[in-house]
Amino acid sequence: LFHAWNIKRLRPIELGPFDYEREVYTDSLWVVEGLTSYYGDLAVHRAGLSTAGEYLESLSRQIRGLQTTPGRKVQPLALASYDAWIKHYRADENSQNSSVSYYTKGAVLGFLLDLRIRIATRGTKSLDDLMRLAYERFSGNRGFTQTEFRITAQEVAGVDLSEWFIRALDTTEELDYTEALSWLGLEFADRSETEDLGWIGLSTRTSNGRLLVSQVPNDTPAFNAGFNVNDEILAIGDHRVLADEWSGRIASTPPGSEISIMISRRGALRNLPIAVGSQPTERWELQPVEEASSAQKQHLEAWLSGR
Repeated sequence: LFHAWNIKRLRPIELGPFDYEREVYTDSLWVVEGLTSYYGDLAVHRAGLSTAGEYLESLSRQIRGLQTTPGRKVQPLALASYDAWIKHYRADENSQNSSVSYYTKGAVLGFLLDLRIRIATRGTKSLDDLMRLAYERFSGNRGFTQTEFRITAQEVAGVDLSEWFIRALDTTEELDYTEALSWLGLEFADRSETEDLGWIGLSTRTSNGRLLVSQVPNDTPAFNAGFNVNDEILAIGDHRVLADEWSGRIASTPPGSEISIMISRRGALRNLPIAVGSQPTERWELQPVEEASSAQKQHLEAWLSGR
């Protein structure tokens, strides 16, 4: 339903007139796909079909999905959109290390842009106003350019957002949540006191009873030890490990331990020494601060209700 007007009527200028016989390249998919992803769960909440806690949980998942993707440090958001045909639509086992989703990062950026506008206008304007103005100005046969959309956002916010857009869209600089969360009286939950479990960072899958490596994210113990996708995991030390035992065996290994994992790579056996790390602290779960001010509570209610 949202796409009926955000991409079909309000669209990047490169997409029109629509031609379904050829690839079209645009750096604005974060607007039509990312902002739609942001509004999807938010619209459900504003319609009274989910609780505030359920919505914050869904937004937390989007933030977590972005912040745990190594490719966010490699590919800028605008480039992720432009390279969709050769990257996003042709994903492989290394995609999480080399690229970022314009759906996910676009949704998170929509949240931050929404709050940027609300803060700059002291709560009198929001992303809703930007989308309405953009629809009024660019919907129909013409479409908008990336520059025009950024300028329109600045008009609504009443402040210069050019540097903010450059950092958010054209670089791999980490997004800053501080200002937005402070305005709403939210914070990321502190999970630092959770049980310290062993962790090496790779993902696995099973095939005909074989335990195979499916993903090896950058900057993990598994990556540093030299694991490859499709390695078959056979043993930990001198003991055979079965598929249903793997996760528990690694989790129960004390962080800091040095172990050896036997693998089969294209039929050749080898042992990979690895230093077991600690399960990363989960810090991307949004929750209200304990002593939110009345202003913060008002801002949170206005945002969640669409006022």
